[in-house]
Amino acid sequence: MSHERFSNRLYHLGAVFTVLVILVHSENLYLITDQAYMLSPLYGAVAAIEGFFSDRLGAVAVPGFFFISGYLFARSLDGGSIGISEIISKWKDRFWSLLIPYLIWNLIYYAIYLVAGRAELSPGELFRALVLYGYNPVFWYMQQLILLSVAAPFLYAVLRDGGRKAALFILLLIFIVAANNQALEHHLINEDAIFYYCCGMTAVTWYRDIFETEGERVHRLLMCVCLAIFTCSFAITETGSVSITALYIGATILQRISGAVGIWMLLSAFELGGRASYGWMHISFFVYATHYLIIRAVWLIMPVNTLMLLIGYLLMPVICIFAAYMASKIMKRYVRPVYGLLCGGR
Repeated sequence: MSHERFSNRLYHLGAVFTVLVILVHSENLYLITDQAYMLSPLYGAVAAIEGFFSDRLGAVAVPGFFFISGYLFARSLDGGSIGISEIISKWKDRFWSLLIPYLIWNLIYYAIYLVAGRAELSPGELFRALVLYGYNPVFWYMQQLILLSVAAPFLYAVLRDGGRKAALFILLLIFIVAANNQALEHHLINEDAIFYYCCGMTAVTWYRDIFETEGERVHRLLMCVCLAIFTCSFAITETGSVSITALYIGATILQRISGAVGIWMLLSAFELGGRASYGWMHISFFVYATHYLIIRAVWLIMPVNTLMLLIGYLLMPVICIFAAYMASKIMKRYVRPVYGLLCGGR
């Protein structure tokens, strides 16, 4: 697969995951307090629709982004070893592409809450806002990605140097730890995030010929396998009778990683998304950084009834992407350096 086709494939994957992230944060039935609406058949149907797209299908989005991030980190090394100079170079790149945007956007959100009178100005709150994403809840993903980027060189070395079987065994161990994370007292990095990230690293290190080809039988086979795993794990988590916490968490993790990889295999199997990408697909990070504000603004003016909330929910990805795309066009034209800083040079 050429570099251009691979880049376009990633843009399409990022677009799918971005739409799902928006849906995750667009759930809106909590706005309804009228019991008459809650008892209507339409309310139940809307709850089922939002529950599936936000809580189930939408839940594969962030794991998908972790997978892509791990994939790209290992891919840039092209299967080679990593030394001190490469580690320093990687960390320097991530400083500008991850840490700086993380701090700036957290500061922006904190400033908005200050102006709105919903936050107090103090050193403690400033620390909570900047470091702990206290006023920008969707940036928990960015914090985890920054921590994973610090650990990435060491994770890569472990997954590469032991060989294919050792890498799969290590993935299994990480999965077991993640499924039993309730037994751990401290969680600096989410164990499931480590698993998704390492899956991406393993995919490009040992199975690159599958992930960077298209239209082959193996893609259709893996797509079906992922669908089967997603369906089975979905059934386990939906029964409501799972008494073993580790089984429930493990099924949830499998559901999310199978969904993310399944979408990749779907695009590969039918050769979708390789020929061209569109402008709005290139601003996934900016959409991610702004969508939470846009959603909250829309809900402030949206009429609170079941039908209108459903329409708003379904249209929210279009609204968020359009608003972010127009804002990015204006910023690129008039304040390009600022836009570059906000998006980490993307």
